[in-house]
Formats: sequence, C-alpha cells, structure tokens
Amino acid sequence: MKRQIFSEAPVQWLLFFLSLLLVNFETQAGSSTVVTPERMPTVSMPVYAGLPPTRLAEVNWEEFKRIKRGVQPGEDEPSESAAEPKVESEPAEKTVSSNKPLAQKPLVQKSAARLTYPVVYTRVPRTHGEHTVTLSSGDYTSDNWDYLDALPEVSRQFHSFNAPGQLVLLNADGTEKIIYDCMNAERPCVPFDAMPSLDGTKIAFSVYSADGLKPPWPENRGYPNRQLSGSGSEARIYIYDIAAESLTAWPHNQGNKDLSPVWLPNGKMLFGSTRNGFYAPYMDRIGTSNSPEPRLFIADVDGTNVADISPHEVTAALHPYLLNSGRVAYSSHWLSHNLAYGSTNGSINWPGTTSNMWSIMDMDYRGGDMTALLGAHKSRLTGSNPRSNTMKAMHFLGQRANNDICTVNYYRANNLGLGDMICWPPESHGVEGPAPGFVPSGHYSAAVWSTSEDAASRKDASGRYLGKVGWPEGTPDNQLLLSVGKGFCTQVATGVPSTPDKIGDDIGCDVGLYKTTVIPSQSPDDLALIVDHPEWHEFSARVVVARDIPTPALVNTDDGTCQIASSDAGSTDALNYKGYVFNEQYKTIDNNGSLMEAVPHSELAAIRFYEIIPNTTRSRNWDNTIGNRVKLLGDVPLLADKSFKAELPCETPYIMAGVDSDGRIIKRDQVPQSLRQGEKRVCMGCHLHAKEGRPYEQSLAFSAPAFDLTKAMPVPTYTKDIKPIFEAKCTSCHAVGGDVPLYDYQNLVWDFSQKALPENLKVQMTSSSNETRKYGLQRPMISKYVNNMYARESLLYWKAANKRTDGRTDDLYADDIDFGADHPVDLTPSEVDLIGSWLDSGAAE
Repeated sequence: MKRQIFSEAPVQWLLFFLSLLLVNFETQAGSSTVVTPERMPTVSMPVYAGLPPTRLAEVNWEEFKRIKRGVQPGEDEPSESAAEPKVESEPAEKTVSSNKPLAQKPLVQKSAARLTYPVVYTRVPRTHGEHTVTLSSGDYTSDNWDYLDALPEVSRQFHSFNAPGQLVLLNADGTEKIIYDCMNAERPCVPFDAMPSLDGTKIAFSVYSADGLKPPWPENRGYPNRQLSGSGSEARIYIYDIAAESLTAWPHNQGNKDLSPVWLPNGKMLFGSTRNGFYAPYMDRIGTSNSPEPRLFIADVDGTNVADISPHEVTAALHPYLLNSGRVAYSSHWLSHNLAYGSTNGSINWPGTTSNMWSIMDMDYRGGDMTALLGAHKSRLTGSNPRSNTMKAMHFLGQRANNDICTVNYYRANNLGLGDMICWPPESHGVEGPAPGFVPSGHYSAAVWSTSEDAASRKDASGRYLGKVGWPEGTPDNQLLLSVGKGFCTQVATGVPSTPDKIGDDIGCDVGLYKTTVIPSQSPDDLALIVDHPEWHEFSARVVVARDIPTPALVNTDDGTCQIASSDAGSTDALNYKGYVFNEQYKTIDNNGSLMEAVPHSELAAIRFYEIIPNTTRSRNWDNTIGNRVKLLGDVPLLADKSFKAELPCETPYIMAGVDSDGRIIKRDQVPQSLRQGEKRVCMGCHLHAKEGRPYEQSLAFSAPAFDLTKAMPVPTYTKDIKPIFEAKCTSCHAVGGDVPLYDYQNLVWDFSQKALPENLKVQMTSSSNETRKYGLQRPMISKYVNNMYARESLLYWKAANKRTDGRTDDLYADDIDFGADHPVDLTPSEVDLIGSWLDSGAAE
C-alpha cells in the first residue's frame, strides 16, 4: 500500500461517501460526422455547493493509489469521450471524434475552490500503474515511472514532453469542455500556451505535433512513459471562439513552430516562432544550437501580415505575457559574448549551464524600448533555501491583481518546469532594482516550501516530499493559480532501480492545478484544489476573464528614422562590486554589461555601436570571440553634459560599448538590441540600473541633431589586417614558429591553457598537477595575449603600444599577467590602433 502523502481530516471520508451519491457523470457518444457547435460535448463534473473549501489534503488518495497501481475501475463506471470542435480552416493536425474511451477518471473529482470564472488549461497523461522494464541485470517492475514524466520547458520547447494532450475549459459552474483533443489524433500532438483574449471571448493556443511518440532516454529500456518525439516537430496557432465553439487555424508552413500567442491592446497578436530562425551564438568548443531558435513576431489576429520584431534576440525568446501596464514581458536566452561564462561548471574557460541562462525582459507592445526586469545581473534571489537563491532559467510569466509580476526560477531539463515562484512589484520604467544586486525591491517567493534546485523536492519533518510549483497565473482576488507537482519531481537522478526504490510509496510526480489561499504559501496544505486527476498532469492554467489593458503611448521620431539617446551617459551605478581577482574575473562578466575595473568612468568619451549579424546557419567560415559576426556602425561623441543622440539603422540588431578618448573600449553591453521603424529610445544613464536619471528634456541631446551612424563598415580581421602587420614588423624579434605565436590565429587567440607557449613564458594559475588547471586562464582571458572584452586588458595590445594600459602596474598584483620589460616596436600609431580595434571588435579570424 502507498502511504498517505498528505494528511486527511476525518470529515473527508464522510464527504467522500456523500459525494459518491452526488456524482452525475454525463457521457456523450462521439459522432463520425462533422461536429457542429450545437453538438459540442460538455463533460460535466460535480459541483459541491455549500461544502467547505477542499484543500490539498482532501484529494481522494485511495483513488489515487488505485490509479497508480493500474487497477481498473468497475465495468459500470462511465468514461468520457470527446469530439473535435468545428474547424473553420484546415488544421495542421487532424483530430477525430471517437467512441474510444480516454484514460479512466477518478471515482470523484472534488471541485474544491469554487471559482467564479472559467479557467483553461492543458493536460497530458501521467504515467501510472505497474510496468516492467528490461535492465542489464534483468527485468524490473515498479509503479513509480511517473518520475520520468516531463512537461514543456526551456530544454523541452517543442518535444520530449508527455503526450498526447488535451486543452480543457473549466467553466465557473464546474463543467469541463475539451476544446482541443489530441488523444485520438492521427498525428501525436499537445495543445499548449493557451491565452484568453482581452475581452474574454476567445482563446488562442498552440498545437505542438510530431511524427510520433517515444519513451524517455535511454529508449531501449522499454519505459512506459510516452513523449512527443523530435522528428517532424511543428507548432501551429489556433483561435477558439468560446460562444461559437469553433476553431480557426492560422496559416502554416510545414516545419514552422508558431507558439505562445498573446493578444495585444492594439488588436494585434504577438507570438513566438522559429520562422526566419537564428542559431545561437557560436561558443568555443561547443558550437551553436542544433536547430533555429524561437523569437518574437507580431501578426494580425488571423495570422497574416507577420512582422519580425526581435532581430536582436540572437539566441532565443520564449513565452511573452501582456502585463497590466500594456507592456510585454518575456523570457530571453542570453549566450552572447561572455554572458554564459559567469560560472565554469568546474572547468577551464567553460560556460555554466547554458540552458539555465534565461532572463526576464520587457518591451512595448510593438517590440521596442526593451528593458531588463529580472536576471540581467545574475544576482541572488529570495528563495526557499540558499541553493534556491541562484538564478537559473527564468521562464513562464503571470501577474497578480496587485500588479506583482511572477515567474518561475527552475533548473532546466530535469524538473518539469517547476521551481521557485518569484514575484515582485514593478519598478519604475528602466529601473531593475537597487545596487549592487539590481534585483527588484520587495521580490519574494510565492511558495516558500518549493525549490529551484536540480534535486528532488524538499521533505517535511514526516519525510513526505513537498513538491514544486510552476506556471503562475493571477486571479481576480489577488491570489495565484499554480501548477503544483506533488512528489519527487526531478529527473536529476534517473538510475533504475535506485530512483524508483528511493521514491517507494511516495509519488514520482503528479502535476495538478491549485490556488493559493495565502501568499507566500507556507505549505502545500494551504493550497486549494482546482483540478488534479491522478492519471493526468494538469498545468499551464489561464483565467478566462476580460482584462482592461491600456494602449501605452509610443515614443517616435518625426521622420520615421530610428534614434537612440541617453540623457546622461556620465552616470552609472554598475560598478565592480565584487573586487578584482585576476583569474576570477569571470564572476563579473556575465552581467548584461561589463567595465574595466581599474579605469574610471570619467574616461568615457563616446559610445560605439556595432551591428550584430545573426547566425542564420549552423555552418560557418569565420571565427571571433563574440559568437556573432559584427560590423562597425561608428562612435557618437558625448556632448558637454555627457548626453548623446544617434541615428541607427532600423530593424537591425546592435551592441553598444563605451570608449575612451583614444577610441579604446572601457565599458561593454553584451545584450543586443534593435529599434522598430520610427522608434526613439531614450536611456537615462550608462549602465544606470538602480534609479531614474536626468530627464531627457533637460539634456543637451534633447535639442541636438542625431549623429548619423546608419552605414555599417567591416571590422578588422586577423588574416586580412593583423597578420600582415606582424609579418612586416615583428619577424626580426619573433620568428615564425618561435616562442610568441603571432602567426597562428588559434594559438594567439584561443590558447587559454597556454599549451603553445614555452615553460618560461607560461603564467601559473594554480599548483595543480594537471597542466590545464595549472596554467588554465578563465574568461575574459582566452589566451595569455587576448582578453576578449578589452584591448586595453590584453597583453598583445600592451606590447604593440609598449605600455600597460589597464590602469594597473606589474607590482600591484602577484598573480596576474605582467607587461614585463620595455618592448620597443616599429609600429605606426594607426597600426597600433588597428590591433586595438581588432581586439575590441571580437578578434575575428
């Protein structure tokens, strides 16, 4: 027998038997003809008027145990069948009505929290019952295979989650209606990403489909779980009219993945898509993504007139959400330049867990005026415990009635998109939070018992697994609808039989819908049950109510050009608060910007703009230290009050940097941006994140003409520009094949372990006997000679200029790279400048 997971009050059993007398299951046979709106099936669930609120503890656990063991109910127990709604355009996936029963329901499903509004949600089968798998040691039987179940999240965007599925509308009277059914579809699919229209009359959603289903990895063991395969994966958007009970499919091209539709206040639709797809920035020894990543687009409500609004999202963007302010928040994947290198995963010059590097951004409803909301500085959060406080994948968004924004901080791939739910009151526009953490003031964990660790759920004093939470959705009474995973709920350890045996009589993972009664939730027992059938995972709920969202005014130019301005680039609060340790500089370079620690901000003389070239293919015939090719747009000088205004090409991704009076970069932004046609974007500082700066109208830039930076120019390359200088000016002292690898791009730029250097030139980092660890250099150093952020921090530039230029001296630190003896050169000032420009622009091959 499975032990009881949550405590029960004695009155529950009385309520349970009373409810058996009240149950009225309605079954409707499917039809082989086209289903009209009048013949849409309605699945009625019991409503318990007058009964006290049912909490998580009041789930019928005997029924749960029956389903977990796979015991079939009595023959006289009715089951549901669902028919397909009318489709007004040809669907991508053919769903058929069928008399074949779906998975059996529990004897009683108590509608605990008596909602006064409809809710739409997705459900997929939960693996239950005893199953036998084949191991090298022989056959093994268990009923705990639900720990291998998976739901959509950042590492399972289009496939490898449980399937098939259904989209369900839970009405305020307790009845449920299946509005999209993949359970009997010829092509396996899962309807997901439901988003009600602002007037509450329609629901937009995506149908994820693939050529087939597969078991979890390793697939040769015969695991009973079934997940959507990656072969032929697609996603198509549909609009469901609630009153007409009809579906309209968006236009679709085979292979496209259109997802996460959002209704905008101007009548348009924002959505994610892999169309015009980019591949992630190239990373040394890692490469790029295997397939195009999703970005953000705008279209008419019928899916026509599509416009790309995110050319700057050179990695990926997921799941936008319309905030109450009329702005749009979304998850942005950050792998550009050094953003992935804030930790090393215990290695040398190696990134952290790249799939965890999702931050929350926001923008106006046309895709302009992008700002960071949460995660841009990889600071610590208020979590359930110290390990939960680290920022991981910030994904899935909702908003409470009091305007607090909520997201989930979770560890990718292994945890069903469940983790710590972080909420915060919005800051002023452009303000992220107080220095030095730049985390929103007043942020909190909405369920203090959950965890974002890559581990099993925490346990209470009795030894029960507490579970985890995900998919926030605000309710009209300022509470939250949560997708709650009860049980073990992780795949970080998938060993068989060790993991099923460890779970024992507990739950692998069962995800259902619950509502908070108090925020922060102190225990799973203070949650109110909405719907949680043991044979389903129910998740991603949205409240179907009208929302009164404003259409905010946009800041535009008068002539349709695109401009960017700062009211005071001389103001900053993004300093190196962690101090300087030479081979630990990686700990500060994964912020959205970076700076030279020993160079004062007062040296800032101009702002440089580079155009970023997205990766449109996996193959490449180039190399640099940024991960995307760049072109130079130019420098805009600061005005007397440190403000500036520049005209940039519209709809073009760019990156910014601060330069000194010699044209060398001393500050960097690593997050690409872009401007919508006619947009004027105004910042109030240079890396000013904790407070509002000088009003733009009080700056000289306000009335100054825009500096023209609309013509892109190529940046220097090693082969064309730099190596010829070395060959012409350096061979008398540094022979080809000698001790300094000037004539070999890979050894000059990418030798982070110093293997190409003779022993007497190596700089020792540790006392390890392992050569790589002994001499291994961490980012931003990628070789002894190249700092991939700043020419002024690179030994190669020092030698070319015959002086140390990082603001330090050789005797200041004993464990960094020294300039050394005087190094007279025969280089012209323009050649020195060219070497510096090459290093600053990514040291392209």
